[in-house]
Amino acid sequence: MRYLSYLLVALFCCATYATDTKYVRVTAGAHPYVIELIELALSYQKEPYKLEYVKNIPTQSRAIRLLGKENGIDIFWSVTSFERENMARAVRFPIVRGLLGYRILLINASHQARFSKLNHISQLQSFHYGLRHDWPDHDIFVDNKLSVNAFHTFSGALNMLRSNRFDAIPISVLELPDVLKSYKTYAEQDLLFYYPSAVYFFVDKEDSQLHSILQSGLHQALLDGNFEKLFSHHFAQLITDLSLEKRTIIELKNRRLPPSAPLDNSQLWYKK
Repeated sequence: MRYLSYLLVALFCCATYATDTKYVRVTAGAHPYVIELIELALSYQKEPYKLEYVKNIPTQSRAIRLLGKENGIDIFWSVTSFERENMARAVRFPIVRGLLGYRILLINASHQARFSKLNHISQLQSFHYGLRHDWPDHDIFVDNKLSVNAFHTFSGALNMLRSNRFDAIPISVLELPDVLKSYKTYAEQDLLFYYPSAVYFFVDKEDSQLHSILQSGLHQALLDGNFEKLFSHHFAQLITDLSLEKRTIIELKNRRLPPSAPLDNSQLWYKK
């Protein structure tokens, strides 16, 4: 009888725990860093949270429209913009510390000498840059009065680069290792383009609770050092391998970044 009582208590506790567990839906296939950061932010809550992975969400425009929907997702992450901050509620915490705004040029190896002594944006206005028509930096380069040729496929862009139809293709430092691994191409050795860029988590406009939980959790992780530890675990070696600290930085203005971005908090941003 006593054993049965213990068993019933155990079952009741398990059922209560299962009921109390809250599920947060995210897009399947995300970078491990993003998943671990979401889990870290949620870990500061007393209630247990578990991620549920949603498949078959092909585009960012589709993902943001599915926020909060019955068959949708609860958290979306992307480069912020005025449009996206009007569509959803932004957690204004740059989750990759602005790394997406650092760009290294793909060039023809034989042209390295043309770039090696450059140190100011005015010297780069005579070059032609290949940028995909829907990349966020396409308009940023245009705004900075740099000559841009749009392309639609990356393989086609590399052919255009090899045939000197443009001089360089700017690639995010986060994507560059995979590009170099997948394609026979060459990364310029001395320059580092930079414009302020923030990747945020977004939630449905009506979901103030999840927004508050993520905002609070991320800032707690910043204060106790866990955010820095996670960032370093995933990106410190990349920063070293690409010699970011040794490169000459070329700064671009980004008027498409909403002024609400927390640029004045140096802890939130990587600076070489």
